[in-house]
Amino acid sequence: MNINDSPQAAGLREELREWIEQEVPAGLKGRKQNLLADETLTRQDWQPLLDALHRKGWLAPAWPLEHGGAGFDVGKMIVFNEEWIRAGLPQFRSDGLDKIGPTLIAVGTEAQQARFLEATRKREIIWAQGYSEPDAGSDLASLSLRADKVDGGYKLNGQKIWTSNAHNADWMYVLARTDQNAQPRHAGISMMIFDAQDPGFTISPITTIDGFHHFNQTFYDDIFVPEDQVLGGVNQGWKVSNILLGHERFSHPACNPMYHEYAIRELKQMAREEPRGGGVAWDDLRLRRRVVELEMDTDCLRYLRYRAQSQIAKTGVPGPEASIFKVLGAELLQRIVDTHQDMTGPLGVSWENAPFGEPMRDLARRSARSRGYTIAGGTKEIQRNIVSKRVLGLPE
Repeated sequence: MNINDSPQAAGLREELREWIEQEVPAGLKGRKQNLLADETLTRQDWQPLLDALHRKGWLAPAWPLEHGGAGFDVGKMIVFNEEWIRAGLPQFRSDGLDKIGPTLIAVGTEAQQARFLEATRKREIIWAQGYSEPDAGSDLASLSLRADKVDGGYKLNGQKIWTSNAHNADWMYVLARTDQNAQPRHAGISMMIFDAQDPGFTISPITTIDGFHHFNQTFYDDIFVPEDQVLGGVNQGWKVSNILLGHERFSHPACNPMYHEYAIRELKQMAREEPRGGGVAWDDLRLRRRVVELEMDTDCLRYLRYRAQSQIAKTGVPGPEASIFKVLGAELLQRIVDTHQDMTGPLGVSWENAPFGEPMRDLARRSARSRGYTIAGGTKEIQRNIVSKRVLGLPE
C-alpha cells in the first residue's frame, strides 16, 4: 500500500490550497474544529462556501460523475479531507452527502435517484436519520416503529430517539417494521423516506450536557409513506441499513485521524503554556510519554484507514472492517481528552467560562461529549461483535 500522494493527488492538493485561498470567505477559514456540525452557522452563513463548491463541482466529491459528483477516488478523497481540516474549514456532517446519498446510489430506483440525488447534492434537501428507539438502540432489530400496509403505501406509527438534526431536516429516512411476525426479527424491517414537514411528524428537542441541541425525540402519527418511497425493497431494510451504517462509520469524524491530530496539537499547546512547579506542564516526562503514545496510535489509525479506503476503492462500499476504526477512533479521542483533563487538573472540569477561561470550559464540555463517541453509530460492544464475526470469522 503506497501512502504517498500520487502525481494526481499531489496536483489536487495544490489545487485545493489555491482554491481555499482564493474562493473560501475568510470568516469560514481557521475555525476551531468540532466533531459536531458547526451550529453557530446558519444556512445563509454556509451559502458562500456551498456556492464556491458548486462552481468547482466539488459539492459531492466522492459521488460518481454520472450522479453529479466529482468522481474522486480514495487517494483524492484523503487529500480533500486533509486539506479541508488543515485549513480550519467548518465541519458539516451531512446525512445526505455521506450516508443516504451513497445509499440511494447503491440501491435506489432510477425514479428515487432522479427525485432526490440532485437536490441532496446541492443541499437543497437536508436529511436526518431515524434508527434508535427508546427500547431499540444497540439491538436495532428489536425496533417497533410500525409501518402498516394501506392502499398505495404504508402508515407509520411510533417513536424514535436520539434523532440527530431532525429539527433542521427537510426529509427523513427511517427504519420501520413492515412485518410484525417475521423471524428472525431483522427480516421484517424496511427503510422508508418521507417529508419531515408531514403534520404527523413531531419533534421534542434533547439538549445534551455540553449545551448542544443536536438530538431529538421524534414521534410518528399516521404518516403516509407511498410505496415508491420504500428504499431497497420491502423487508430489505436490514440489508440497506448495513450499507448505510458502513458509510456512517467510515465517514464519522471520530474515525478521521486529522481530528485526533488537531486535538493532540491543542493538548500540547496548552501543556507548553500551563504553569507547573516553576516550569510548565510539558516538562513532565510522564505526560510527554502519554502524548507520544497517542500520536503513535493516531498514526496506526491513519494507516488502518488507508487500508479500508483501498478496500472501498475495490468494492464501492465500506466493509465490516469499518467497525475496527470506529472503535479505535472513538476510544482514542476519549483518551486524548482524558489526557488533556489530567494535565489541567481540577481546572479541566471547569464548566463556566469565567473566571477560568473559555479553553477550560470547552475542554470540560468536550470531555462530557466524548463519552458518546463510543455509543453513537453503534456501541463499541456492537462494533467488536461485528469485527469478531465478520472480519475474524469467530463463531457465534
